[in-house]
Amino acid sequence: MAVASQSSAVSVSIGHVPLTLFFREDALLERAAARYSAFHDASPHGFPVYLNPEKDSRPAAGFDFSLHGATLRLDSAAARISGVQSDYTVDSLLRVLLSMILLPHHGFLLHAAAIERHGKAHIFMGHSGAGKSTIASLSPAGAPLTDEISLLRCDGEGWRVHGTPFWGEFRAGDRNCHLPVAGIYALAQAAENRLEKIAPREALRALLGNVLFFAKNRAAREQLLSIVSACAEALPFYRLHFKRDSSFWEVLP
Repeated sequence: MAVASQSSAVSVSIGHVPLTLFFREDALLERAAARYSAFHDASPHGFPVYLNPEKDSRPAAGFDFSLHGATLRLDSAAARISGVQSDYTVDSLLRVLLSMILLPHHGFLLHAAAIERHGKAHIFMGHSGAGKSTIASLSPAGAPLTDEISLLRCDGEGWRVHGTPFWGEFRAGDRNCHLPVAGIYALAQAAENRLEKIAPREALRALLGNVLFFAKNRAAREQLLSIVSACAEALPFYRLHFKRDSSFWEVLP
């Protein structure tokens, strides 16, 4: 995301997707500006996101999602998030919003740590407890792009991973950059380090189990499946059995 303050707005860009967040509460605005400061974006054309807007009596005409007592409503013109009480809720619902906005940009969010090595990104995917934050903590200082949520997009240069401000335990989330992908690894903690190549069909299953996606309508799910399938076919995938020390780097290609 990116952050450019107007009188009541924070402009951000995540994965080259510009958003302008409009706030009615100064406290929420200040916390958002601080949290997303590394993702500042001065673009005046960010997709508008209204936090706690005036009551909207129009019928729902797009995607709706509720979390922590707040509700996200998305249509082609704007997103409106009502009932927000904390910046934690803002952060959670921005992830939900991005999962939808990324579809036409041929991208998706993945439960994964992304670590830079020799100018490329190694992506380590898995749900909570799989070892993403452990991997990040065992990596060289400054190498992690994120330890929790990675953003993948296919553009004219191929598949690239973008840093996001959505961090986990390691709190890596301040690198607003993008890198080509060296490989994607499904994590399995083990007594010894071992790498096994996995075929595209198995890679697709592993990806789908770690993608952040919340829409239930068939068209959106089919669009996501097409994007993730293309990723599984294009990139090298592995299962990484690893010990909880930095020696796992020795088995990576």
